[in-house]
Amino acid sequence: MQLKNSNKIALAAAGLLGAVNTAQVSAADWDHEASVLYYGESDGRVQDGSIKYKGKRTNDDDNVLTLNLGIDTLTGSSPSGIAPSGDVQVVATPSGGSTTTYQANKLTLDDTFLDTRVDLGASWDQSILDENTRLNVGASLSKEYDYLHLGVSGGVSRELNNNNTTLSLGLAYSADTIEAVGNTPVPLADISAAKGSSDESKDTLDFVVGVTQVLSKNSILQLNYGLTQADGYLNDPYKRISRVDSSGKIVQNLNESRPGDRLGHNIYGALKHNFSDNVLSTSARLHTDDFGIDSVTLDTKYNINLGNRRSIEPHIRYYHQTAADFYAPQLDATAPIPEFASADYRLAEFDAYTLGATYRFGGRKGREWRVTGELYSQNPKREKLTASQAGLDANPGFDALLLSIGVKF
Repeated sequence: MQLKNSNKIALAAAGLLGAVNTAQVSAADWDHEASVLYYGESDGRVQDGSIKYKGKRTNDDDNVLTLNLGIDTLTGSSPSGIAPSGDVQVVATPSGGSTTTYQANKLTLDDTFLDTRVDLGASWDQSILDENTRLNVGASLSKEYDYLHLGVSGGVSRELNNNNTTLSLGLAYSADTIEAVGNTPVPLADISAAKGSSDESKDTLDFVVGVTQVLSKNSILQLNYGLTQADGYLNDPYKRISRVDSSGKIVQNLNESRPGDRLGHNIYGALKHNFSDNVLSTSARLHTDDFGIDSVTLDTKYNINLGNRRSIEPHIRYYHQTAADFYAPQLDATAPIPEFASADYRLAEFDAYTLGATYRFGGRKGREWRVTGELYSQNPKREKLTASQAGLDANPGFDALLLSIGVKF
């Protein structure tokens, strides 16, 4: 049960308004897209099965209504943050209703990871003032057992220079409620201590401004700047961190603690070029925030036209991030407890690689099918533990498999 931020899904729709070519869709027609996806991590970690649907309707005035529906079922286990030990550990579960036994010399995985999430979204896109200016508004809702997301978004785009240049501006806001199982833990309190409130909240504001430029009849360039401000409860209520002495013995297990606000900046650039019906898509994204995390993402796809409504698209992606300022695999039991601390592996320094391909082919009645298979590997920086913990690894990384089948009709 991990915390999410769905704002960026709504904001992406608002920020790329100029890329939608609605004139090709006949009046009162619906376009549909449906897909199923499986994502599975190694060592029995997170497993996700999902179903997605998107419907788009364009009327005579080129006004576009888009509806989205998604259902995810999450199972498996997730690292708890408790340090591995040479001894068997019996600790209270995050809910406080039972205990979990962690075997000696093993990664401490929380196997209570189980949830079903339902996502709903809708957006409306229409021209305003004149045919070169468009407005987009949207709303989103996501609900799972312990988390509720409500979001709204809006954006405007303007085409200039004989429609070769598109300027866009988008804004999104979300209000999220976290209802941790067994109430919210008190930050940096012992995990056996009394819990806090029954629910917490956070607010997130996303802003993006961008330009899309046609460079030639075969090339198009996109540049965006984005800003994200989050305030409120930013902890993961199910993550812990251990205090460990010089002999490697775990003295105490605490609830994690993160700052109550986070400001992030993003710069994104993408280039598409058509090589005789084979399309190269490349992008780069730079991120920095006041958690201390800096990251770079490089992504490349090359769509190869095989003829007869068939194509194959190899995909490679590289991601690197630095660790958050308050990330630590464990705390020194002889040192004072800091104000903020987390052993969440998602806040560590790591490199990640994705390699895969998508095969597309035409079906009966004009349907367009796609099959995607990808391998993901996350490789964290090795962290120093105490000498007596040699051979143990609080964050060994993992591999994952992604399989997806989708159809447009």
